[in-house]
Amino acid sequence: MAGFRRFKRRYLPFLMEGYEVRRLRDRLLRKIGLTRAYEPEALTIDPTLRFDGLLSLVAAAHVLEHGEITFLQVGAFDGEEGDAIVHLIENYPARGVLVEPQPRVFARLCKRHERRNDLTLVNAAIDSEGGSRPFYLAKNADVQFASFDRGHLLRHGLNHNEIEAVEVECLTINDVLDRAGMESVDLVQVDAEGHDYAILRSIDLERVAPRVIRFEHRHFDRGDLTEWVDTLAEHNYRFLTEKLDVLAIRSEVEEPAILKMERPAALGEPAQSRRAA
Repeated sequence: MAGFRRFKRRYLPFLMEGYEVRRLRDRLLRKIGLTRAYEPEALTIDPTLRFDGLLSLVAAAHVLEHGEITFLQVGAFDGEEGDAIVHLIENYPARGVLVEPQPRVFARLCKRHERRNDLTLVNAAIDSEGGSRPFYLAKNADVQFASFDRGHLLRHGLNHNEIEAVEVECLTINDVLDRAGMESVDLVQVDAEGHDYAILRSIDLERVAPRVIRFEHRHFDRGDLTEWVDTLAEHNYRFLTEKLDVLAIRSEVEEPAILKMERPAALGEPAQSRRAA
């Protein structure tokens, strides 16, 4: 094998190296939404064997270091069904803000946490600017896929006559934190059913500077997701991935200079031009 490599380098220098072939293959797979699995086959066959509580582990580590965790939850729903934060609220020293725009659901959320004076509950939607706008929800049911986008509910199987629009108050993240008397938070959790990117892009990463940002990535446009990950990486965040969510965790250690070099560009695009774009 070593002899073949020497022969190739001398007489066939135009052929790609093995690592270049693997990198090209992985990029082509990502172009069509696939990725190679680098894990035990048993975990690929049966994903239920994976531990699914990454946020709890990250929060526990933060509490051990700092004594408590503060949070902002965008899209709290009723505080129970499919809730990512309730475990932290019930098991850790935690205080924070829970935001939910649906009126009926918000009433249940208030009932769920009525004994907690360390939580601020806000019946509003988070947007890039304040004001009000139509919000679409199911007429006769409370659903977790209510959204600013009517088409989002249609894609989840509702008919036009099953959808109603309600005018909701819109607040920025800074507005909500000011209302709660908080300057910043340790954790931002966003589940906004297609509006996630606009909300995340509105975060002032210098003021709020969350240690952890958790967001659902499946509703992102691919280009928007790449841009957002790049933005977080430039602010020294590193990532854990779950089936539907990404945990971005900000390192408090200055990034070594070697890691600040240009990351590989997209297929067929020079690194410098991608960065400039």
